[in-house]
Amino acid sequence: MTEQPNGTQRNGYAAKRLNRRDPRLPVSEMFDIDIAASLWEILPEECRRDHFDKTTMPTQYRAAVSEADAGGPWTTIALSMRGLPEPMTWELAWLLHREVELGRRIHPNGFNAATRVLRTATGPGGAPARSAQSLLQLTPEEWLRQAHRARLRGAQLGRGNDGNALHTIRRLQDVLVYPYHRGDWWRLNVWNPQLDARVPQRDHEPNGRSIANFSHLSSSWLREAAKWWLSVCLETERHCWSTLKTRLDGLKWLQRYLDDVGDTGPTLVAETDELRSFIRGFLTALRSHKVTSGPRVGQPLAANPHRAIMTTIEQFYTWMYDNRIDAAVVLDESRWATLTSAHSVLFRPGDKPRLTNKRSEDMVLEDDVVARIAEGAELLALAKSEGGLGDLAAFHALMLLIRTGRRINEVLMMDFEPLLPLVGAQDADESALVARMRYQQTKVQTGQPNSIPVDAEVVAIIRAQQVEARRHMSSMGWTDRDPRYLFPRPTQNRNGAHPYSTATLHSVLARLTARLNITDSQGRQVPISKTHRFRHTAATNLLNAGVPLHVVMRYFGHVSPEMTMHYAVTLAQTAEREFLRFKKITTDGSPLSMDPDDLYDVLQLDKRADRVLPNGWCMLPPKQVCNRGNACLSCDKFVTDASHAPELRRQLTDTEKLVEERKSAFLAKYGAAMDDNNVWLQGRAAESTSLRQILLAIEDVSDTSRAVRGAGTNDRTLRTDDSGANPR
Repeated sequence: MTEQPNGTQRNGYAAKRLNRRDPRLPVSEMFDIDIAASLWEILPEECRRDHFDKTTMPTQYRAAVSEADAGGPWTTIALSMRGLPEPMTWELAWLLHREVELGRRIHPNGFNAATRVLRTATGPGGAPARSAQSLLQLTPEEWLRQAHRARLRGAQLGRGNDGNALHTIRRLQDVLVYPYHRGDWWRLNVWNPQLDARVPQRDHEPNGRSIANFSHLSSSWLREAAKWWLSVCLETERHCWSTLKTRLDGLKWLQRYLDDVGDTGPTLVAETDELRSFIRGFLTALRSHKVTSGPRVGQPLAANPHRAIMTTIEQFYTWMYDNRIDAAVVLDESRWATLTSAHSVLFRPGDKPRLTNKRSEDMVLEDDVVARIAEGAELLALAKSEGGLGDLAAFHALMLLIRTGRRINEVLMMDFEPLLPLVGAQDADESALVARMRYQQTKVQTGQPNSIPVDAEVVAIIRAQQVEARRHMSSMGWTDRDPRYLFPRPTQNRNGAHPYSTATLHSVLARLTARLNITDSQGRQVPISKTHRFRHTAATNLLNAGVPLHVVMRYFGHVSPEMTMHYAVTLAQTAEREFLRFKKITTDGSPLSMDPDDLYDVLQLDKRADRVLPNGWCMLPPKQVCNRGNACLSCDKFVTDASHAPELRRQLTDTEKLVEERKSAFLAKYGAAMDDNNVWLQGRAAESTSLRQILLAIEDVSDTSRAVRGAGTNDRTLRTDDSGANPR
């Protein structure tokens, strides 16, 4: 354990620590001698000691002892609790064991500094310390003051660091309050699922280490009701832990408004007919709020978070109205029983902003971009000493994101052994599907598919990451234990019980983005940290390859076809953008007068798939029949663009080759050269001329988006507006 930071760092450190402590918890009153004795009794026999050294250190403790902190191997380390009141010894012995269970490091210097302060304070210290039986009966600061008071009386504090001692006592007290707490778990103001096993959580919770602090709700009626409401939502699985945090944040906006206009209790207003005026004022305050950080700093709240805040408050009051009688009893607040039906519909339909599910135009990555990302990702695996980022786990995670199209949490929270046999699979070739990869389905309801077939390359990536995960466990002192997750958190995770953080991976990938500086065909930098783009790309590729919708739906674990169709819409939009990128021209190289947007709509609305040609499009109306055969290059209904350049060049080469072959055959058969007036030769010459004109025009205009006109229309010119610019 390190010293408490100084200066401004100390304030930030203290705020972060206090965010994990319940300021209203009567810590000094929680001690119970029977509970303390039970903590001692549940310990394994070898852990019931007041002193641990190289001869008595339990095996499970040895790997947890921080040798670097002590300046030597664990065999030179002692952890001493001698000279303390017996109940306090019981507590500290239990706390040592609990720290090991939580996967934390035992820091001998900090632990012994703390017991030194406690020993001195309970000896010749002041009366409060001498009478104390529990670590909780004084605050960390009071324990240190009592030890200093004993020193003034001549007591020897011994060697140690007061900063380490203070930090350790705080840390231990934070853990100790939970076994002493009696009553409903939800009545605590700070919910810490890592320390309090009573908090309901899913088996695999992406944000399971985060804290929910209700102390920010300063109105007691609102705070207690919010805790009750959200605890029921957790217990009934209506909300998961991640959703709970967003609901709590939404209620903070109501508290902020109450602080501004005055708090009249659960009914919000003194008279029911004033409720609509209160809501209008709240909506005005919400709309006028300016964002203080992030990319939207200085701007109003975006529509989606704005709507989410209103939805949270609406759901809260609807639930409280439905349970108003029980609320008056459970919360000991009779005013909840006076809620009216108006409180169940605080907002009218027109009050809420519309959801804006705007799809980014660059969600689907080009094949070349994906290939460059995969190639450049080796920087992640390269050691820092060699100029890389030194994060092999991040490299493996990125490769799985690209190859499988899973969500980021579905990859990072996979079990250590996620592979299942694929029934009937055979080792046909490297691209064959050889196994099933199981992942954690954390976003949608249970019962949805949670495994996909994978090929040998994905299996190889997983096997390589298993080696890396075992290396992590070995560095933590374990030689016979695998981590829970394939991607274990690299820090504060001695037992391998926590997954690699999404925030950490996003940060690493952001650094990779800066290092690689990959751009797409439009010159835009590709942010690799936006990992959901790999999912969009994988889904689009499957749909583009003709995979049936229901198969794609099952592969991506979607609940409904509408979720999968989101990617189909992206695919269609991508196709439209590609169509509009190039200027449309005709057989003589003239620009098409029809707007390309209109041309695209006409082709789509008329379902004119039969008008899609290998080298362009046919603009012949749907009810008319073409009688020109394959003479498109001499038809003014033919239109093409630069996307067909390879086919047009091939056609020109083949035509010129065919002409030379026919001329040679004609000369050999008739003993004379083919005349330029030959009907067949004139037709081929016209086609060659048209192809050259088209290709010449393509070279000039391939980077624009306007269309041009068709064959036999040399006198037609590109429309312009009054300024002379090409119309859009």
